[in-house]
Amino acid sequence: MSDGVKKVPYFFNQFNFFIHVRYANFLNCEVNHHYLRALFSIIIIIAISIIIHNISGQNETGDLHDLIPKWLITKSPLEQYNAGISANIVVCQGNLQLVIKTRDNSPACIKPETANMLLERGWAKNTTTTISGFLEQNYRNATYRNGTVIDSHDIYVKLHHIVEGTHLIHVQILFSNGTQYKTDSIPVTNIQPDGYYMYHVDTKSNNYTSQGFRANIGYNNYSATIYIPSVNESDDIFGVKEIYPTKKDGPQWYMNSIDPLNDTMFYTGPDSNASCNDPATCMQLYKNPTNDSWHAKRIDVPENEGVRLVVNSPPNTLWLNTEMTGYYRLQNSTHYPQEFTHVTRSGSPHVSICQGYSYYSSITFDGNAEVQKSLYHAGDKLSYSETFATTGVTTPLNDRWIGMKTMTYNIKNNTAVKFEIWIDDQDDNNWHKVFEQIDSGWPVPGDPAKYGCKNITTGDSMNNEDIISWGGTEQQFRADNAEFDFKKLSIREIIPPIS
Repeated sequence: MSDGVKKVPYFFNQFNFFIHVRYANFLNCEVNHHYLRALFSIIIIIAISIIIHNISGQNETGDLHDLIPKWLITKSPLEQYNAGISANIVVCQGNLQLVIKTRDNSPACIKPETANMLLERGWAKNTTTTISGFLEQNYRNATYRNGTVIDSHDIYVKLHHIVEGTHLIHVQILFSNGTQYKTDSIPVTNIQPDGYYMYHVDTKSNNYTSQGFRANIGYNNYSATIYIPSVNESDDIFGVKEIYPTKKDGPQWYMNSIDPLNDTMFYTGPDSNASCNDPATCMQLYKNPTNDSWHAKRIDVPENEGVRLVVNSPPNTLWLNTEMTGYYRLQNSTHYPQEFTHVTRSGSPHVSICQGYSYYSSITFDGNAEVQKSLYHAGDKLSYSETFATTGVTTPLNDRWIGMKTMTYNIKNNTAVKFEIWIDDQDDNNWHKVFEQIDSGWPVPGDPAKYGCKNITTGDSMNNEDIISWGGTEQQFRADNAEFDFKKLSIREIIPPIS
């Protein structure tokens, strides 16, 4: 304040006013002084309780929680733990309380009313925040040397309390079978003033077969375990990192960077040319003169119309478990926000209503990740499921290159389909997963059986909760109401991670 007088907090002003008013009333009423003293004691106890609650209720690991990706904190405690989050900072949903299982030090989220009982029985123990950490999620920087895969990992370590006389943080890296890989000792003086330390480790596995590791980080009598999931990675023909390995003899497609239209598997919807004076009937497509990227435009058209870059499946096969990759630079858009979308497991929706089944994985132009399903194409919205989204996975896409990967693959013996969206946010070939979701039966409002649609796998009438567990005859790179550049498009049939 300009007069230099320190402002008294509102709580204490109200507290002071309350005391004076109550005191005056008691004097006027000549209340027994024992009663007055008891009342003051109660008020003081309540005030102290509020202050203690506010202090103890502060989440010391809140800053760490802010760094954990949004898609991950919605997962189960064990999924978060196995993805590299130390047990003591796992996020519980709703009103559930986090505890640590005594048996194996893994996290559990339980109802508050049962927490004390489990703690008393020794089944669980309270969390500790002396030391915690987590793996930078799905950081990928793998290289291959002489038959060995070398993966780089960064682990955020947070030390919440410095113990006098304890000078070292001990790090032990173990193979998944418990064999020791390496050890490190970190002087406490290396810890940043805010308590953070970034621990970097390169893990090596022979014969291009990566395996998981775990890091045990100990300080004084406290420790945190951070899992490092397995990585299996190489580069595609454009030099872009592959997240999942390519299936042997599985279908693959890479865009022809010299002349995309000179490709029997590829076509555009609608037809394209370099001028395209009428965007209602065609799309503009031409090569940028300074690099290998291409320019596409179809912007002055109705909402949700635009560029379709379609890749047919090779003869006698279908696109099933795929990793789709593309780099995009948005230049202009109408009906904002729209999105860059990878359409997977699609039939030919404009040939027949029942060929309109597809999955849509998108990054919106304002930086959100989304997935949706369509089971048929009748020209209305009844064939589409709800949209599953995570907001703010990146900043708006205007006038900058961004890499986008979408994975679609069957899990649980083909009874569910999993989706992942990864981005290369800085166009430097470093990929991070920003979204995942599972279709175990998302319903659509309409009834596909009304149009005679059949489940491709069973041959029965299609149900509005069917998952698309079968392959598609085409996949699309799509952008509506947009003008943009693109490059390095590819589709690969992959070996999915074990689920």
